[in-house]
Amino acid sequence: MTDVEESGLNGLIHGEMAPGFIGLLLGRIVDRLVEEGVPPAREAGITAPPRTFSMIMLLARASQTVTELAQRLGVTHAAIIKTERTLEKLGLVERGQDHGDARRKPLCLTAQGRAEAARIADFMARVNRVYAGLFEEIGVDLFAAARAFDAALDREGFAERYRRF
Repeated sequence: MTDVEESGLNGLIHGEMAPGFIGLLLGRIVDRLVEEGVPPAREAGITAPPRTFSMIMLLARASQTVTELAQRLGVTHAAIIKTERTLEKLGLVERGQDHGDARRKPLCLTAQGRAEAARIADFMARVNRVYAGLFEEIGVDLFAAARAFDAALDREGFAERYRRF
């Protein structure tokens, strides 16, 4: 990114239009964390993309359908199916059978997927310590603040709030 591009982006995020660009700033932070997290994840022996970790960890607890995963992760069915395809190509998930309901085809981890889930669990324990240190450094538990922000939007959505101003 050039100096002009960076100053323009920082002007939007940190200038007179902030906090209106909170989404842009948070998106940048998430993208940075994902990008900077890949090398340590690879060093930990993890092959799955970081954005798939939450789905893998849910499947480590129990086989689940696309609908169940979408609901629990708060994403679309299409997002789960896209992630499923990625994880199937890596040999980490497969479609299972529900012997009680032939129509139900839950996703489940393969043996390789269970080993990957164990590596991810160890990795995330360390990630949690890194984030706790960052939160202490900035004086804000950002996760707690984000949860409170999300809960406030659940109580009254952005559109309703916007109409009041």
